Amino acid sequence: MKANKLWYDIHMYTIKKTVTSNDVDQNLELRLSSLFKFLQEVASEQCDKLGVGHWDLFKHHMLWVVIRMDIHIYRTPKLDEELIVGTHAGIQRSFIYPRFFEVKDSKKNVIIRGSSLWTLIDENTRKVVVKPPECARVDGKDEKGDLPLPDKIVEEANELVDTRKVKYSEIDLNGHLNNTNYVSFITDTHEPEFFKNNRVSRITVFYDKEIRANSEVKLYSNKQDPETIRGEVEGNTHFTARIEYEKR
Repeated sequence: MKANKLWYDIHMYTIKKTVTSNDVDQNLELRLSSLFKFLQEVASEQCDKLGVGHWDLFKHHMLWVVIRMDIHIYRTPKLDEELIVGTHAGIQRSFIYPRFFEVKDSKKNVIIRGSSLWTLIDENTRKVVVKPPECARVDGKDEKGDLPLPDKIVEEANELVDTRKVKYSEIDLNGHLNNTNYVSFITDTHEPEFFKNNRVSRITVFYDKEIRANSEVKLYSNKQDPETIRGEVEGNTHFTARIEYEKR
């Protein structure tokens, strides 16, 4: 299989990104949603190289979706920084596809690391493809230095802090709220002043159910540190996030 051979040629797939004015916040630092876009981009590019990209899977009426993300941010990149954004696939577990991330600065220092879990859903039924066909196989490799896969979020979040309606511009090629926009919903529960005094050092997101266009999302918080944010649609939890902050 061509994809298998290619996998061993490009085990850690990397792209170079420059942090532009569109990627930063008021502190001239990489916005969390922009970071998630960088990670999504490098994952998508490697999948294309491996023959399991969006267009390859569209032919079989399947879609990639992320179900868990755990990102550790040791230092937040700043405006005009040049970054090396890397990813590699872990060993596939039945219908679960682990993927790991690493971001380095221009001096090759690792400043961000992450682990994630992905799966495939049927384009029509929107259900998980529990027996992926051979065309969706990814021959990954677990490395000794990889972060652990995302763990459970056990904290409760019951205080309503915001309500959002999903708009056209927030919908992606899968026809639902893009995973990067979940992060925007989460950070927008705080006023800009909060981020002048705090920075996100770690975020774990569990994407439990997709959120479609025009959905009203109620956001609940535990109002603690670490903070837990829960997104609810029509009484059902669709995502939960755990965020750790550092004082500036």
